[in-house]
Amino acid sequence: MKKNVNGININFEITGKGKIVVFLHGWGGNLHSFYPITRLLDYQSVLIDLPGFGKSDIPNSTIDSFEYANYIQKLIEELKIDEAILVGHSFGGKVAAIIASNNPKWLKGLVLISSPGIKTKKKLKITIKIFFYKFLKKIISVFPKKEIILEKLKNKFGSEDFKRSTGTMREILKKVVNEDISDTIQSIKCKTLLIWGENDKDVPVSIGKKYNEKIRNSRLIIYKNAGHFPYIENFEKFLSDFNNFLSEVYKND
Repeated sequence: MKKNVNGININFEITGKGKIVVFLHGWGGNLHSFYPITRLLDYQSVLIDLPGFGKSDIPNSTIDSFEYANYIQKLIEELKIDEAILVGHSFGGKVAAIIASNNPKWLKGLVLISSPGIKTKKKLKITIKIFFYKFLKKIISVFPKKEIILEKLKNKFGSEDFKRSTGTMREILKKVVNEDISDTIQSIKCKTLLIWGENDKDVPVSIGKKYNEKIRNSRLIIYKNAGHFPYIENFEKFLSDFNNFLSEVYKND
């Protein structure tokens, strides 16, 4: 199904029955990312393709994470959802955290999985890589066909998400990776579950700990032998922890 929100067609699916859980996937993913979880839940699941992914429209301009949050929050409200638990993985978690910071009346609880959004000091290896890229970029600025060389340089030094992104989505990625929502998330009031993999190289555990410090009513669970996809890599443990959280939040309803 699709719904037009502020000129963008956003694709979503609704499965199951009962209390509602809304799922937001990570960068490069789509609503299928949470299928392994939702097919085993005794809840109604609303799965959304974020703008630019899956079957949703690509934004017409270089929007930021806050604008993503506005689109999704408006979609949820237009679907007339009066209470829900919001779940987000990676970039979807960052968007979910921004939505939660608005404390909408329908929000019962929040689950963030390996979510970026808090800046930390760059490791020496990354700092050197950035310096080397900027140095080469300056040198090739005088070369003929510099645009072609620069594109190859970006693909060599860029992240996997960067390499896979093109056009508007690449510009959006460049914008959102530099955002810091540290101050924003301090206004989150709802009960929050944080799930991280101890071996996550994309969004390290140190960021999960920062979320835990800044969101008062939060609990952090770190999965051993898991990376950036702890809900898949530690599937049974996540399903148990997740169901316990859902039951806890909805126990008085």
